[in-house]
Amino acid sequence: MITDRISLNAAVKYLDQFEQNEGKIVDILFSVRDNMLNVSKSVTFNDLYFLKAFINKYAPPTTFEDADCSPFLLFELKKFSVVKNGTAKNLIYTDESSFITRSNNIGQFSLETFNREYGNDWAEIKSVFNGIEIDEYILNQVEYIDCGYIEIHTASAVENLKNLYNKYK
Repeated sequence: MITDRISLNAAVKYLDQFEQNEGKIVDILFSVRDNMLNVSKSVTFNDLYFLKAFINKYAPPTTFEDADCSPFLLFELKKFSVVKNGTAKNLIYTDESSFITRSNNIGQFSLETFNREYGNDWAEIKSVFNGIEIDEYILNQVEYIDCGYIEIHTASAVENLKNLYNKYK
C-alpha cells in the first residue's frame, strides 16, 4: 500500500497534466510487479476517474507501522489513449525508454514534457523499489510469522521509501 500509492500518484499527476493539454485520457494500462514474489500482471483503467477511485479505495494514505504485513507493489504505466479530434485512437505507449505515439493529433511538446517529467520521477521510484531488500533470515517468513514480529525490510530501504512517500503521497 506504500509503493503502489507512490507509483500510481506519480502517474496520475502527469496524466492529469497531459489530459489538460491534449484531451481526455482513456484505456490506461499498467503492469504491476510484486517485490516478494517478483510476479508481474496487468491492470487497466477506463479513465483517470476510475484510476483515482482505485487509488482512494485500494491505496489510501497509510503509515509505515504495517509495512512488513504485505508485499510492495509497483505500478508501471505502459500505455494510454487520448480522445482528441473525434477519435480515441491516439495511442501513447512506452518503448521501455520513453513514451511514443504514431498519432499526429498529439502535440510533441506535451509528449516531450511528459517523458522528461514523468520519466525522471519514474526512474527515482523504480530505483527505490528495486532497492527494497528483504532482510529475511527465515525463508518465506511472511507466510507463517505474525506481521510485525520480525522486520523484513532493511532500515535503509524503509528510510528511502519514507522520503519518496512524503514526496508523492
